[in-house]
Amino acid sequence: MKFHYHVGVIETSDEATMNEVLAITRLEPRVLVRLAPNVAVLEREDAQTALEELEKRGLHPRVSK
Repeated sequence: MKFHYHVGVIETSDEATMNEVLAITRLEPRVLVRLAPNVAVLEREDAQTALEELEKRGLHPRVSK
């Protein structure tokens, strides 16, 4: 059994968008679990990295804390 208290969740509109986000950020190997084709759970720091990479490309996803 494993508990993760500090995780980040990325949810996209569809699987293709999720795959693109993970490819752009190069975080696919660091995904802890895909809860659905469009939902990925990462360590919080990796989710922050993804957000920063997307913002560098002019994308501004909605963030919930």
